[in-house]
Amino acid sequence: MNKKNKLIIFFLIFMIIFALVQKFNSQSIASTRVQEKKLTSMKTSKQVSKNQDINENSVKIENYTSSIEKANKLKEQQDDEKRQQLEREIKTYLGDNVDKIGLSYFDINSGKQITINGDKTFLAGSTLKVQMNMVLFDMIKSGQVSDSEALNYTDDCYEEGTGILQGQDLTKPLPIMQLSDYSILHSDNIATNMIIKRIGFYAMRDKIDEKLGHATDHSDNYITANDETTLLKLLYQNSSNNPYYNRLIDNMKKTDFHDRIDLYLPQEIVAHKIGDYDSYVNDAGIIYTKSPYILSIYTNGITDANETIAHISSMIYAYQSKL
Repeated sequence: MNKKNKLIIFFLIFMIIFALVQKFNSQSIASTRVQEKKLTSMKTSKQVSKNQDINENSVKIENYTSSIEKANKLKEQQDDEKRQQLEREIKTYLGDNVDKIGLSYFDINSGKQITINGDKTFLAGSTLKVQMNMVLFDMIKSGQVSDSEALNYTDDCYEEGTGILQGQDLTKPLPIMQLSDYSILHSDNIATNMIIKRIGFYAMRDKIDEKLGHATDHSDNYITANDETTLLKLLYQNSSNNPYYNRLIDNMKKTDFHDRIDLYLPQEIVAHKIGDYDSYVNDAGIIYTKSPYILSIYTNGITDANETIAHISSMIYAYQSKL
């Protein structure tokens, strides 16, 4: 076989091999594309399924959220109806005395409230001693007064009525913190007058106005139920983290007087301060139930006002305990 024929045979073999390789590659590529299409189809199917699951879950979450919102709205409506019913029952109980009372009830958690003549002015009596101590403790915290001070008694501080300092030896200075305790625990009038003389009556009233955010009548010891509740909210919240506020609340829980707001309630959960002056009989406090609330009640000219306040307090306590 000559050289030319060998070359022709070699070329033909080469072309056959080349053709086979091309055919194999084409089949491989086609097979790969088929596999890719299958994988893409599977991925698409999985993604579609995943999207469907996500959509179904989203719908379930939306439905669940909607159900919760509806349930909450329904509960709020029911609570509003119960609170309105409570207000009607209180007014029915008061009857002709409804114009002789100022009442402010405030639920601390929900912010819901009941007010009856809430902006009517009354003489505060000894309920003033709560805000007096708040002002005193603010001044101690700011360094204007020292908690180690002792105050001298003067005759212009003498006052009959509630307290334990009447008849005691007052020739020696008395610690200001002891006077503060006495003013709440025993509603001591002499201790109160000594503190007011130290901080100044009108300066004290100005500081109370600052807390309230509006001016009040300083011509006498005036208060409204709404203003008293505002002050008790500030005492409860203690946004300035005044360590002495807790002392004040503890003393309000340990007071000697239990014939009004806490008469029919567990005494240990009630931090309150009574106040009397002439025909004015009052009580205001913070009641530490599971859902704590504030109650301020001022009266003028109501026969057996103590029982009236105690009964209304028990009505509100029964309502609050079911929330």
